[in-house]
Amino acid sequence: MNDIKNENVSFVMPAYNCADTIAESVESIVQGNFEEGDELIIVDDCSTDNTAQVLSDLKRRYPFIEVIRNAQNKGCPASRNVGIARASNPLIFNLDSDNILVPGSIRKLKLFMISEKADLAAFGEIHYFAGDKNKVTHKWICRPGVLTLADFLSGHINPGPAGNFMYTKESWQRVGRYWEYGPGLHEAWGFSLKQIAMGSKFVVMPNTYYFHRYGHASLFIRESKKKNESSLMAMKMIMPFIDLIDENDAAYIMSEEGRISWIDNLAKRPIRLKTGEAGKTGRIEYLKSEEASLVSRIAARVRSIIKKETGIPK
Repeated sequence: MNDIKNENVSFVMPAYNCADTIAESVESIVQGNFEEGDELIIVDDCSTDNTAQVLSDLKRRYPFIEVIRNAQNKGCPASRNVGIARASNPLIFNLDSDNILVPGSIRKLKLFMISEKADLAAFGEIHYFAGDKNKVTHKWICRPGVLTLADFLSGHINPGPAGNFMYTKESWQRVGRYWEYGPGLHEAWGFSLKQIAMGSKFVVMPNTYYFHRYGHASLFIRESKKKNESSLMAMKMIMPFIDLIDENDAAYIMSEEGRISWIDNLAKRPIRLKTGEAGKTGRIEYLKSEEASLVSRIAARVRSIIKKETGIPK
């Protein structure tokens, strides 16, 4: 990688029917993560709700925002490619239209990526929330350092599947952009796979995070509910690199059983490399809600009182 200390970032955000969330996502870029020379490109993929009006209001507030509206609905990966192709800066950061950055986090990530001479860089933790980012329900704690292909295929707890990370525009061009397979099932996973399998260096920065909204209406949830679609799509993406996979595991992926379940079963049945390299995935940390914590404290207090007054442990 070239010395990019003074280079800028192009934030690229696909948008589809996200009127209720996109303003908060944009504000997390503009307020605390946007530097002079950066740009923010939003690609509206023919939204049918009030997204266009929200984007119009945001552009009035922040004239530097560039809004592109697709002539027809293209899907998330194609919309990413549209935005990245328009980008004028050498660094790209993906932020989905329902996720939120921590103030000052992008500069830290950029400097980490530069110091590691990497092609891609991601935050070390993903903090999941349903409605209020201050009420995180669980965290993905990714393994820090270089994300290897063996690690990537050992489970899902890594930044690749989530897709909100930084990379060079040059690497996007070199690996052939995002695969434009349908609306976008596994599009971030497939792009990460291509990058790592084709030699890009993907690093994970410890003790950093962003907020990732989850819910039943997400693109991934909608698409993965389609019968057998999840593993079949992932198999389509891994086939160009099947020669890197252990022969028995390659046969499993293409088997009648594996082809409809292998990607969903990575945690239980990791895919091994032909080199014999063993990978490790990250871990999930679940957080108690404030309500659950209060109930737990009350219950503990009641048990303490009962024990004190009766001498009977409860």
